Amino acid sequence: MIDFKKYSNPEIVNNITDVMSAPQRAPIRIVKWGLVFAVVGVIIDILLISFSNQQLYVTILSSIFLFFLMAFSGVLLGMYSFSRDLNKSLQTILEYTNTIIHLVINDVCQSFDLVKSAVDGYKINLPSGHEIVSGVLVDVVNPAATKCFENKIPFVGKIASKAYSMAIDALLKISSVFFAKVDKEIDKVVNENLSKVKGVADTPLNFVETTIEKTWMPKITDGADKYIGKAKGYVHRTYFLTSVPIVAFAIAFIVATISLVYFAL
Repeated sequence: MIDFKKYSNPEIVNNITDVMSAPQRAPIRIVKWGLVFAVVGVIIDILLISFSNQQLYVTILSSIFLFFLMAFSGVLLGMYSFSRDLNKSLQTILEYTNTIIHLVINDVCQSFDLVKSAVDGYKINLPSGHEIVSGVLVDVVNPAATKCFENKIPFVGKIASKAYSMAIDALLKISSVFFAKVDKEIDKVVNENLSKVKGVADTPLNFVETTIEKTWMPKITDGADKYIGKAKGYVHRTYFLTSVPIVAFAIAFIVATISLVYFAL
């Protein structure tokens, strides 16, 4: 039984907080982009009112619509900037998760109690890849990241935390599917090494340790690396699919602004 909570310490929380430093500035960044575009909208409104040949009420209505279109464009571009930073941060968190997974795997191999408890009757039962990945994500990374979201990101922290939790749930489902075959193959290979001995109960403990170190460890490590690669790909695809409509609407609003200026003149 692996105690994953021992890997959750203040250093890990600080590391994740550092990684999430960019998303923490999300509200400020969104407001900044909105204000910049709003100011540009005001400047265009002043020029429009000064040079427009349309009737006054048409010019005023056009100016109001133009202002809101520009402000919304800025907010959307700020949201895109936030999603881009969040994608980079999640990619870094996954890399950090992989580092912890490697540490757990190494500790399993070096722990006499875990190696001894792995021997069950005539079979070696070792932690599965899905068990290790889910343990690290749920008991180590997720609590630290959730705390960071809720404490460090003002106003939208709980919303961001909820979205992050949904992403973790999706990653756990990917882990379950990915490791279903991998863990079965690893278990088969590990226990095939014992087919020539009378039984695990009669096998020297150093033989079990060698089997774990030379067979289980490289295969479970390789499986974890491949899973993290898939997880990073999933996060990037999700970022892309959510960013496209945001950017599309921002561009549409800017084009509408240009069209409105042309109409008002």
